[in-house]
Amino acid sequence: MLQTKYLVVGKGHIGLATAAYLSNQGHTVYLFSRRSSIVAQTRTIHSIGSVSPGSYLVAACSNNIYELAALNDGKLPLNVLICCRGQDIEPYARILAEYINPQMNILVFCASRFAGRVFCKVLQRLGIVKEQLPAVADVNNTPFVSRGNMEDQIRISTLTNKFFVAAQNRIMTSRIVSAYQAVFSNLWAAASVLEINLNKVNDIIHLPLLLVSLARWESGEDYNLYHNLGSRTVGLIDHLDSDRIAVGKALGVLNLIDIKSHYQIAYGTTGSSLYENMQQVGAYSNTTLCNPHHRYLVEDLPYGCFPLQVLARLAGVETPFLDSCITIGNKFLDIPLEWNAEFLELDRHQLGQ
Repeated sequence: MLQTKYLVVGKGHIGLATAAYLSNQGHTVYLFSRRSSIVAQTRTIHSIGSVSPGSYLVAACSNNIYELAALNDGKLPLNVLICCRGQDIEPYARILAEYINPQMNILVFCASRFAGRVFCKVLQRLGIVKEQLPAVADVNNTPFVSRGNMEDQIRISTLTNKFFVAAQNRIMTSRIVSAYQAVFSNLWAAASVLEINLNKVNDIIHLPLLLVSLARWESGEDYNLYHNLGSRTVGLIDHLDSDRIAVGKALGVLNLIDIKSHYQIAYGTTGSSLYENMQQVGAYSNTTLCNPHHRYLVEDLPYGCFPLQVLARLAGVETPFLDSCITIGNKFLDIPLEWNAEFLELDRHQLGQ
């Protein structure tokens, strides 16, 4: 196999899993994180799950982007995978801007809606003209189910059946697919970036589950919010998803995936109800919360549900359950909701195109 160089940005569990998965296939992997890391000393990632088990070397791991570029003739690899939360997109764009090349193929593994758009917007504000932007693709889901155990250890329990990508236009989407489908055979092209961002559902799943257990969350209790999951609680997820579906229909998105179909397409679950499908996702048995700053609220509300509400306002659609979730959840967050229509540079005319 022809060895290819990849830069993985972000050292959370998705970043570690991505680096191990690529290294397992014989590729040269550089790993960048803004935090210092044990991996920087050992260059070893230990994968203990059923997918890609073993210990894998990365070519380099550093919190200094200049150091990584120096190892690659003063440049960064053309294939870049950003694995981060919504709040990290803007700082990572600023860090990478100096090395941006229009030939780069950037895949953004981020649960937040419009993360790729924000990444490109920051680059343009830093002086990179639209014609010199790389191909930047959002994804609707991650390629695998993973969980970080320690700073240098990852458990990849299974591959998702399919995940979908879309870049700024069809040509760039095709370029992204050509660049990454050899390493991710479960990658598929979507029709548009809007479709991808409407088909993100992490916030739809997480926020209702968290809201019904806020007292435990606020106390910092270590608990599994999927444990003893009942049909009425799952019904809250269905209500929130109905609001998302209504927004998509109003905006003319033809391939919108409802939450039950998401489980069936991504994880191969079966059943007539959302409750039946959710019960079949084995990875949920290991999903615990242990701090009051968990991404299920601090990422999924301001960078997931709130941008969805922005779309609803642009589409003229009423979303009563979504509005309620944001109102209640935001009482527990002391941060501004910044990804509004003006910031995202979205209007109804653009969405129609």
